[in-house]
Amino acid sequence: MSARTSAKFTLWINRIIALTVIGLLPAMPALLRWYETLRPLGQHSAKAIAFGFYLCAPVVLYALWCIDRLVTNILSEQVFITENVRRLRRIRWCCAGVSLICLPAACFYQPLIFMVVIMAFLALVVSVVKNVMAAAVQIREENDLTI
Repeated sequence: MSARTSAKFTLWINRIIALTVIGLLPAMPALLRWYETLRPLGQHSAKAIAFGFYLCAPVVLYALWCIDRLVTNILSEQVFITENVRRLRRIRWCCAGVSLICLPAACFYQPLIFMVVIMAFLALVVSVVKNVMAAAVQIREENDLTI
């Protein structure tokens, strides 16, 4: 698979995920009731899941929008630019934000601790990628100044 095909695939998957999150916003109460038929939840557990989801949804949607813009820039061959570094920084903060939002909810519904750890790890990975991208942007800018 070529890099361009991979980027296009990423863009479409990203958009499908964003539409799914948007679709889940009104459906969450019914989905929680359905989930409680499979696994009884305490009153606080259901509220913790809803609390975490509704607070995380805008953060996740913003991160997905940043990913959309990042991949769009890559498709238009604007890879090593400062704007992409800013987008990666914002995605990192969104990952960290979701981790922090889910932390208190995990006190009431323990499986959310996995979300806390996964998103904290993802924030770390995106931070490393952001630092690599920032270094590449700096090198490109220095090369642009060299005749």
